[in-house]
Amino acid sequence: MLVKSGLWNRIAVSAFALLGASIAISDAAQAQSASLEDVYKGKIVTFLVGSGEGGSFGIYGQVLAQHMSRHIPGQPRIIVRYFGGQSGGLTLANQMQSNVTPDGLTFAMTQQTIVPAQLINPQFAQYDARTWIWIGNMAPIRNMLAIYHTAKAQSVEEAKVHEVIVGATGPSSPTYILPNLLNKFAGAKFKIVTGYKGTADLNLAMARGEIEGRGGSWLSVVQAAPDMIRNKHIKPVAFASMTRDPASPDTPTLPELVSDPLHKQVAEFVSSESEFGRSLFLPPNVPSDRVEALRKAFTMTMQDEAFLADAKRAQMPIEPMSHEAMAELTRRVLSTPAHIVELAK
Repeated sequence: MLVKSGLWNRIAVSAFALLGASIAISDAAQAQSASLEDVYKGKIVTFLVGSGEGGSFGIYGQVLAQHMSRHIPGQPRIIVRYFGGQSGGLTLANQMQSNVTPDGLTFAMTQQTIVPAQLINPQFAQYDARTWIWIGNMAPIRNMLAIYHTAKAQSVEEAKVHEVIVGATGPSSPTYILPNLLNKFAGAKFKIVTGYKGTADLNLAMARGEIEGRGGSWLSVVQAAPDMIRNKHIKPVAFASMTRDPASPDTPTLPELVSDPLHKQVAEFVSSESEFGRSLFLPPNVPSDRVEALRKAFTMTMQDEAFLADAKRAQMPIEPMSHEAMAELTRRVLSTPAHIVELAK
């Protein structure tokens, strides 16, 4: 009995110790929750977007801001501020690196090109994306090349035989870059005509018979020219992305169309920007509890039925990526060998 009594005493002591630890953990969690409520309740969280208000980045920003605040402790109001203009994404990236207070009250979404641009244009990059704290990504941005139904070639393979006239806004635009890379690395015969003002101008030029194809995002066709898709007047033949678009799963990616190993590495580096899409990040040195609160709020928003319904109405594809995936992608892209970067330039 003495042995049994001693055993039960030890069990009782252990149980009380566990209970005490459980209470301590619970108290700590409640204290942390309370402190986060204090941090955010009645406050304004600023969501900086590296583009103008009217584009697709603006739409994603507004819809996210309307819903994510409900999932942050204290339910602060989120306001969206835009860095418009041609260099808005770069300006925002530089600001986020060192000019934003790391208090968890400011997060950002910049252009998908910004992380690879750290290597391509280092003279302008006053930031290091490896130090950013990723929250997550709402969806990739897959730029594509689409061909009009009147063109002789209806695939990249056929465009190696038949010339296809493709419209573009300028040589630094995604409307130019993908057909140019397909010419150089896949042997296609896309004749690129520049000077168009935008995707709406390119759509009109196709309808008039001036051009037989154009680049840009497939979303820009879905939103601005759905009749072209419905009537099967246009179809994508390649995507500058690492993964295929669920809306067009039979369309190959640029890396899939390139056979030379060296050129394939360049294609993968150029295509990596698509994966950064609509990604959110914090500046360096934000306290860990606030980081976790915002990451949890983002994850809950991506599963929020009201958010998903609004996203569907706004024709916003949602393909969430985790903060871990974004950090690994950033590390991989910024580890690209210098000779691959130089060839990509």
